[in-house]
Amino acid sequence: MSILLVEGIHAGVGASTVAANLAAAYTVLGHKVLLVDLDPKNLVGPWFGHSTDKVSGWTDAVRSNESWKQALLKDPIGSYFLPHGFAKLTSSEYASYLDEMLAAAQDKFEITIVSAPHDTELAPTPNSALLKLRVVNPTPMCVTMLNRQIAQNPPDDKTLFVLNQCRHDIALLRDMTLVLEDALGTRLISAHLYYDIAIQEAFAMLGNVMTAATRSNAAVEFRQLATVVLSQVEKNQLRS
Repeated sequence: MSILLVEGIHAGVGASTVAANLAAAYTVLGHKVLLVDLDPKNLVGPWFGHSTDKVSGWTDAVRSNESWKQALLKDPIGSYFLPHGFAKLTSSEYASYLDEMLAAAQDKFEITIVSAPHDTELAPTPNSALLKLRVVNPTPMCVTMLNRQIAQNPPDDKTLFVLNQCRHDIALLRDMTLVLEDALGTRLISAHLYYDIAIQEAFAMLGNVMTAATRSNAAVEFRQLATVVLSQVEKNQLRS
């Protein structure tokens, strides 16, 4: 089983959007996928038809002394997902339940995607992650945060970066894209994600770009991203 951890450089860069639509893209490409939401913002569900007024999830199940498996859901195209829910857990509890989830998913899914908040103290990085995807935007704030984080904690060989919300029509964002490409080099995945209103429209319709915006540029880009990421996972597996 391939494990992908998706998190943002900081809040608001679209990490949960990337995680959810990447999971849907893998499903469309024929893989059996599980998406685990560790982010208390609880925004994964609506991408898969889970009504925004239904906030229950796996954390609520375990707080009620039930199995987290009771919260497992499946969308119309076959993506499996575990919405976070309303209840919050401690860092050690997140780590413990995540280990249990990954062990249970090992023989049932080809790919497990973990959507984590940018604050890693809340949701520790799973040691078994084959690849960590850090989502960045082409903005001055993101570049500043990235430079600080790299200086304090240089990324390891399992960490790659995904550029989200690119725009060719805004000069500043074009310039920031070039800055990020220069700073990250081969650590920046070549398949960039561009601004597309279809993504927001899909979320508003309780869907993802594979179900509610199938002909959009975003749908094409997420399939491309899925292919490139899986290729990198396979390379990492060969190295290990």
